Amino acid sequence: MHKNGLTSALSTLRDPVFWKTALPLALPITLQNLLTSSFQIVDTLMVGQLGDTVIAATGIAGQVAFFINLLFYGISAGGAVFIAQFWGADNRRGIRHVYGLMLSLTLPVILLFICACTFFAPALISVFTDEAPLIEIGARYLRIACWSYLPIGLNQVFCIVLRSTEEVRLPMATGIFSVAFNAAANYALIFGKWGLPALGVEGAAAATVLSSSAGMLLLFGISLAQRNMLRASLRDLFSFDRHFAGHYIRRSMPVLLNEGLWSFGTLCYNMVFGRLGADNYAALTIFRTIENLGFVFFIGICSACAVLVGKYVGAGQEEEARRTSGAFLLLVPLVGVTVGLLLIALSSPILSLFNVSPHVRDTARILLFIYAAEMGLRNIPYVSVCGIFRAGGDTKTGVKYDAGCLYGFSLPLVLLSALVFRAPFLAVYVIMLLAEDLPKALLCIRRYLTYTWIKPVAEPEQERL
Repeated sequence: MHKNGLTSALSTLRDPVFWKTALPLALPITLQNLLTSSFQIVDTLMVGQLGDTVIAATGIAGQVAFFINLLFYGISAGGAVFIAQFWGADNRRGIRHVYGLMLSLTLPVILLFICACTFFAPALISVFTDEAPLIEIGARYLRIACWSYLPIGLNQVFCIVLRSTEEVRLPMATGIFSVAFNAAANYALIFGKWGLPALGVEGAAAATVLSSSAGMLLLFGISLAQRNMLRASLRDLFSFDRHFAGHYIRRSMPVLLNEGLWSFGTLCYNMVFGRLGADNYAALTIFRTIENLGFVFFIGICSACAVLVGKYVGAGQEEEARRTSGAFLLLVPLVGVTVGLLLIALSSPILSLFNVSPHVRDTARILLFIYAAEMGLRNIPYVSVCGIFRAGGDTKTGVKYDAGCLYGFSLPLVLLSALVFRAPFLAVYVIMLLAEDLPKALLCIRRYLTYTWIKPVAEPEQERL
């Protein structure tokens, strides 16, 4: 960051007005995701009582959910670009049309994946592993868990609409309810408590379906009662014309392409990791559960940044968008060091809770140390692309940087090191991180400093309400 940009960012960080604006947006989102991650650890602990193989199998099955969740996020994130800027421009009609378009794009994806997982579950699991026990257990889990994709997809759309219009408390409250419900349902259905049958891995899948459905219905029901932006007639949602739909798709399609390419590349990583041993994948599953505890802070930073930058760009306050985005970007390495040290300090007591073999626990600990050391670097591209560039209206840069670094550097090196040179699992993991994150972080910083990412998405002739 050049001298003027750094001075402006530091000045903004010292400004109480910045914190009064940013914290009410960032803290509820961070708290919601922190509690979600905490309950996910509890869920993994409960599944872990069924053995290392079950942890690995559910982790592999979760990769399908990971892929579809990123597609949902890609659809919704494209909409968030418009909604945040429309919110700054007080264009409520435009917000409703984007809301309707997000639903129109999300529902067919949901139907496609439910059908695929219902009828082809073993084939999908076998993409990630060739071990028969993992395929059998993972398929049993996936056939049930796939029914959660409907409420999860709808909830993603609802939350984006609310957060992009600065309503963050309701998604937080219903999100907390959902994860608490999931923990209780897991306990009851996995182990057969409170008069319910002990269903094991199928119980874990059923708990996911029940809790995601309950959370989505609660969020929508309260929204109807509050008359917030989710309450809209079908006519308001779907009365957009071809011109508006075409403009939306042209701007948002790069975001969906970005998330699709990145998630597919990540799945390719996991196809490699799944063939480096069930114990290593069990350790990776445990690590990723704990990793989310650190990542939640960057989700809060990124979400607050996206809302404010989009709002300022939509309102024509471009200088304020530059100052605010610089402050958020400067926060990333500062938070990375702090949270990294905290995760290292908590690693032993957290990992001691898992009923797994010593090798699995030790591998998970090393993965956690690696992540803690690299956390700040890894999240510079995340906040730059998702919190700044997209919010400013630049939806194409992320595709170029993600696809170029992943497919041009990292993935080929991972494939060579693991499948040709037979490098150890941990060495392959480090190669994956550095080959992708370092060049991408440098590219994002360079792009940020040009300020050419400020591209308003609203067209002058669009009608307001």
